[in-house]
Amino acid sequence: MKKSFLSKVKDFFYGLSHSSDYTKDFLFNSDIRSNFFIGVTVICLEIFMLLRLEFKNILTDVIQDSDWIRKHVCAYLVLLAAAVILVFYSFLYKKGKTKSRVLGKLVKDLFCVVSISFGLYMSYISLNPTSQVFAFLTMEIFVLCIYAWTPLQSLLISVGSFGIYIYLQSRLGPVYYGTKINSFTAWLFLYACALNTFYQKKCVAQEEEKLESLLKYVREKSSQDELTGLPNLHKFQYDAMEFLKKSEVVLENWRFVFMDIGNFKNYNEKYGFSAGNAFLKIFGQYIIEEFPDELVARYSDDHFIVLAEVKNLEQRLDSLHEKIRKWESDVQMTLKAGFYMPKDQFTPPGSACDYARYACESIKKNYTVNYIEYNTMMHKEFNRKKYIVNSIDNAIKNGYIKVFYQPVVWAADGKLCGAEALARWDDPDFGFLQPGAFISILEEYHLIHKLDMAMLEIVCRDLREAMDKGLSFFPISINFSRLDFELLNLADELDSCVERYGIDKGLIHVEVTESMLGEGNAKLTGMLNKLRERGYSLWLDDFGSGYSGLNVLKDYSFDMMKIDMNFLSKFSENKKSQPILTSIVGLAEKIGMKTLSEGVETNEAYDFLRSIGCQRLQGYLFGKPMLKSELVEKIHNGTYVVSELAG
Repeated sequence: MKKSFLSKVKDFFYGLSHSSDYTKDFLFNSDIRSNFFIGVTVICLEIFMLLRLEFKNILTDVIQDSDWIRKHVCAYLVLLAAAVILVFYSFLYKKGKTKSRVLGKLVKDLFCVVSISFGLYMSYISLNPTSQVFAFLTMEIFVLCIYAWTPLQSLLISVGSFGIYIYLQSRLGPVYYGTKINSFTAWLFLYACALNTFYQKKCVAQEEEKLESLLKYVREKSSQDELTGLPNLHKFQYDAMEFLKKSEVVLENWRFVFMDIGNFKNYNEKYGFSAGNAFLKIFGQYIIEEFPDELVARYSDDHFIVLAEVKNLEQRLDSLHEKIRKWESDVQMTLKAGFYMPKDQFTPPGSACDYARYACESIKKNYTVNYIEYNTMMHKEFNRKKYIVNSIDNAIKNGYIKVFYQPVVWAADGKLCGAEALARWDDPDFGFLQPGAFISILEEYHLIHKLDMAMLEIVCRDLREAMDKGLSFFPISINFSRLDFELLNLADELDSCVERYGIDKGLIHVEVTESMLGEGNAKLTGMLNKLRERGYSLWLDDFGSGYSGLNVLKDYSFDMMKIDMNFLSKFSENKKSQPILTSIVGLAEKIGMKTLSEGVETNEAYDFLRSIGCQRLQGYLFGKPMLKSELVEKIHNGTYVVSELAG
């Protein structure tokens, strides 16, 4: 217990014995700020005192002793010089011209010694008792109450200076008991103020240190990937931007490298997410081993990004690939990488990462190529892709999305019984875009529902216009994406549109492709049932194009089967086509489904399909997709005869 008490006393007087470097730095910088305040104040005071002394001699009749003047002027000049040195050092330190803290402490100590000596000297030579006290106390306040001295330093300075003050006063005459008491009271007060100044600044320093530590932790977490410990994408992009600005960097020698671990999903499914996360951590270390001096980061999921020197780049990637291959033999994971060379030092790292990623994705299903560099052709495709994503709303608003109608006829008599609505994009910049140029992109970015809802709106509007003008009209089938069922309440959207235009639900046929039904989805199944309950006809599109056709027929109920056009490819040459088509049509009839064959281009195919009982036909033999105006004109001139049994 005694040792603990002595330890506390020691800590109290030493003050900074257990303090961190941050606290010591804070107190030093605090003293630098105080230097300016004290130094400038003293400079102004001393200049004023020198001027006052000069004018007093000139403007008054009082003749001061030359020795008295010399002593005062010398004292003022010495203190003024010390203050100038103090301010000058502080200025240099703040500007970064000097970082010597030893010199800073010497300058401060010199100023304090001069200041206290000045106060003692002026109190000693002053003839006015009041001036004696104020000269000394002013300098004591400057030194003890503004600077952050440790308790021991404050004690030594104050005891020493007050002791000298009493001694000097005793040489001028007897020191009375009251003077001693007042001096002790003043000492006690100034020492308490010095302690308060020190501990207040120390507390502020410690609080700021805690805050700085917290901010540092937040900064690290905000710039670090939580799983792998690698920098995150935000940190990578900032560091890459700063790196590219360096004048010594030769851009041709550097590449943004986007890496994708192939088949990682299967690894997760087999071993679980914990094992997958453990592998990603190890892979992050593999990257650091191969690229120790380059910028690396986790991009997302099983994707990583590196700003790497091009020298031996593919060899290092091969090494990574080999490490992945050796990690697990049952699940053969692979490594794909896309490269992008920055064009100039102002290349946005975010765009560079996108380009490298686009290059990597271009070979994702190419099992003979592992690495590829972003090229001019990719750039054109990338810009087109970005344009489609950014412009779909504007295209819908400005009417660039067009509905083309492809006729559907009865096989029995060739009369028009309906049409399929197909999307086209007539763009002012890219020209006329076929569906293959934009539909897959809109699906990838989960924007396909905007296109499909625009198509529904246009079809309903066209049907309403035909009714109002007394023109022939017939049912229209519209393709809907799997994402429409996930992102929308499709039944409500259809109801809203047909009610808004006042058309019968039987005029809208809902087409879904066989491929979107393969994996099974409770929400999709429920929505299909709801659509059927609300009176919409459900059509199964592209039957036979997927791998689960029979299961789809078993698990779902459809009104119409649209047989995929590939069955009619090289119809006259492939002798297997006829028996397969015969079986499909017969199967559909047995389970209560009507049939429609797509891709009919020859009379031979037409005759065969009619002979086996396929009810409806669609293909270039009956007409290519066309604008509404062209379809109306062909109906008007007799090219098409609308069946009374349309539906």
